[in-house]
Amino acid sequence: MRYLARVLNDLPIARKLLLASLIPVMTIIVLTIVTYRSVQVFSEDEEQLNILYLTQKRAAEYMRLVVDMETGFRGYVMTQQTRYLYPYRSAQESILIVGQSLLQNVYDSEPQRKIVINVQRLVGQLLKEKEELIEEVKAGHVRMATRYVEEGRGRAIMVTVREEMAQFDQLEQQALHERLAKIAQDRDAMVAVFLGGGTLALVLMIIALHFIGRSITAPLVTLARAVGSASPKPIVNVPATDRRDEIGNLARVIHMMSVQLAEHLTRMEQSEAELRALNQHLSSSESKYRSLVDHAPFGIFTTQGMAVTFSNRYNQLLAGLDPDSKSAPEEFRQWIHSDDRDRVLTEFAEAVRENRPYETIFRFVHEDGTIRKVLSRRIPIQDDHGRTVMYQGFNIDISALDHMQAQLRRAERLATLGQFAAGIAHEIRNPLVGIGSTTALLLDDAAPDDPRRADLEIIFREIHRLDRIVNQIVDHARPRSIVPSWFSLSDVVHEAFKLLETTLTEKHLTMSCQLPSGLPPLHADPDQIKQVFLNVIQNAIEASHEGGTITVTAFEQTRGAEAGIAINVIDEGRGISPEDLPHVFEPFFTLGKRRGTGLGLAICRNIIELHAGDITVASEPGKGATVDIWLPLRQSGSGY
Repeated sequence: MRYLARVLNDLPIARKLLLASLIPVMTIIVLTIVTYRSVQVFSEDEEQLNILYLTQKRAAEYMRLVVDMETGFRGYVMTQQTRYLYPYRSAQESILIVGQSLLQNVYDSEPQRKIVINVQRLVGQLLKEKEELIEEVKAGHVRMATRYVEEGRGRAIMVTVREEMAQFDQLEQQALHERLAKIAQDRDAMVAVFLGGGTLALVLMIIALHFIGRSITAPLVTLARAVGSASPKPIVNVPATDRRDEIGNLARVIHMMSVQLAEHLTRMEQSEAELRALNQHLSSSESKYRSLVDHAPFGIFTTQGMAVTFSNRYNQLLAGLDPDSKSAPEEFRQWIHSDDRDRVLTEFAEAVRENRPYETIFRFVHEDGTIRKVLSRRIPIQDDHGRTVMYQGFNIDISALDHMQAQLRRAERLATLGQFAAGIAHEIRNPLVGIGSTTALLLDDAAPDDPRRADLEIIFREIHRLDRIVNQIVDHARPRSIVPSWFSLSDVVHEAFKLLETTLTEKHLTMSCQLPSGLPPLHADPDQIKQVFLNVIQNAIEASHEGGTITVTAFEQTRGAEAGIAINVIDEGRGISPEDLPHVFEPFFTLGKRRGTGLGLAICRNIIELHAGDITVASEPGKGATVDIWLPLRQSGSGY
């Protein structure tokens, strides 16, 4: 050591300064390389964070498209209205693009890539099933699709998709936490390198300069005082000097390094602020999803064992409770129908013991006596070790569906009754013809003063009335087909008025036909459309008071992408009560008419629906009634 000191003391001052300057130069080079690498690492971390954000956004958009597709499909199956296919088709077109983008984002992550591929396969299976069912519905086979929805055959796939996407979100959250931890680690390492490297360089400089003569100690003392008097900061701002020798150059280099380090530290602080903002955004997204769950249009609840730990607002509404009240989550169980409560709790307890899903149907009873029928499904949620941590439950209101099923059963009974009545009508028609012919012969043979002639005339009139009733029953029950042709709607309406002119005159009714001259021709079966107007105007005549007015208006109206004509038949009669209005299109339903079987409007609806149109009735008691008819300008599959 003494020998080394002696050798250094023998060196010229210039070489000593050169030796002393090599130490900070090497330190600066190393720190610059480390700083550059740290900046690269931070840039890569920011890029990875952006990819994670885009991946989560794509995953959320993918699940929304799957839900939109399921909702559009169910709406179409339940209503058979084409407009419900629009969200389904829109989701179908976008889901493949979003799925491919999501797959590209997670291509380097094997677990997530497998999940996305599996979810795409499941969604493809759903699309295939639903396309087949849609074609069945379009072909008129609605029952198959309805059974598919009622039995929930696609629900298992949807549950699997949700579980897979939940696992995907967990992997994304894990990757996010790992990336944030790595950023913090890189930041701490860089600060340690800055502080440790700067301290080491300073110590080495002091040791080397200790061997330099007193002629160059003054600037070093000044530099040491400047460093010692600086405020405590991670990066010290070393002042530059005006000296032009090696020491001055060294001071300027250190000053530039301190400025660069301060800038890098500022960028680090900005990146940290951006990360805090990203965390706040993630927290906001979590609150948004929680809000969606709480305001979902079906009941959602969770249980641990048999204890209910969470129940959303809709579940409280199903049970007839105030969703804004601070009640215990399991309070809704108290409002399960007394005939169902013990069964549901017992069966669910058994399912919990066996660690299996549970599905049942039960009823909620509100305080006002209202009953809501509910389809309830509970699914066990397991952790990574296969242990059930909770049950996720869903309650769906099927009261409307149950009512629709009852209406369908009633319609089937009415259809059977109509077929039976048609059979009886066919059997009655032949004897009526014989009786009518015999009565007509007897009337021809009877003298005008014959006392039996009045009875024969009564018999003859009643036979004609029975024949008219039999013909209406047969006309309602027989299958219909249309023979479309182009005709003027105005001509058909005026022909109907002319046929009913006698009846109109007897009641002193006025007809107001407000049909524009520019109405386009209609492509339909003119005889059947005439029958519709005869039935509707005849009903208006019977409902009108003497001296009233019956108005018929028409105008062009487009529904969706299809052009058509809307017709309104308005009377000023006694109107229809709210209790009777929903039943006016039902067969054999009448409102106290002296004549008629109650089949007129039912036949009208069959004809209009056969022409792909619709017919509705609006009325208020004492204010008359309005029959609204809409017909497409031409029948599908027909050309001009």
